[in-house]
Amino acid sequence: MTRNSVASQFPLISHVNGDGDILEAWFKYYLQLGVDRFYLVVHGSKEDNARLFELERRYPVQIEEKYQGVFDVEEKKKRLDAVLARMSGKWVMLVDSDEFVELPYPGIAKTAKMLELEGANTLFAPMIQRLNSEGSLISTEVIESPFSTFPLCSADLYEKMGVTASIYKYPLFYCNAATRLQEGGNHHSPNWDDTVLSSLLGVTHHFKFRRSVLRRLDARIHSPHPWRHESVLFEKYLEEHSNRLPTEGSFVYSRSELFRRKYLRKFSALQLARVTARSFWKAK
Repeated sequence: MTRNSVASQFPLISHVNGDGDILEAWFKYYLQLGVDRFYLVVHGSKEDNARLFELERRYPVQIEEKYQGVFDVEEKKKRLDAVLARMSGKWVMLVDSDEFVELPYPGIAKTAKMLELEGANTLFAPMIQRLNSEGSLISTEVIESPFSTFPLCSADLYEKMGVTASIYKYPLFYCNAATRLQEGGNHHSPNWDDTVLSSLLGVTHHFKFRRSVLRRLDARIHSPHPWRHESVLFEKYLEEHSNRLPTEGSFVYSRSELFRRKYLRKFSALQLARVTARSFWKAK
């Protein structure tokens, strides 16, 4: 990675199965961040992904491959790794289709530039779970504005539901020839031992708990998924609480509130001066 490696092309890679209710909002969101093209591995039937196939004509989407069968996390990893192998030398976003990453700076280009100033190659952006105001699973058939439809943020929802599950995410990274996923959920850095993190922090907004969640939980429970035990616990909690999520301790979303609570973090004026000076002298 060189000091001048930040370019204008920023690919997004994802494994998609369903999420038709939120997909168009997802495309629009990442285009605004600076993604220039979506490289998608599509799992599931034509019916499961009907909305995606409608939208692909209207957005810069490249479907890398389509496959069916029981979901397998190793299959997901293998297919995403094959796409990553062609992205060496680029800053890449890799997210699931229900994840909306909020960056510490406005846009991928600015954030990547700041990461490079600090000599970093990966952005750490833990998940925050998004809920509607009542904590219910009710949502419309098409969700045009996920951030307003699910205004509540919860950083410890899993814990409150009695589920131990990773919220770590590494959605933006500089891809090199050795970059590959450690597991299908991207809960570990795809740059492995070469990972250099920054003091910057992002947030991965996770819109999991929508109208489709019960069907998805049931499908995962009855699959060989290595984390299906988590879905059992999610389902158990929802059954015992009339399909309502715990909202205690949640807060209403705003970008300023994320900074105030230190979930989002950018350089202070002093830090920026230091990293800029350090980068200048290293380039000399």
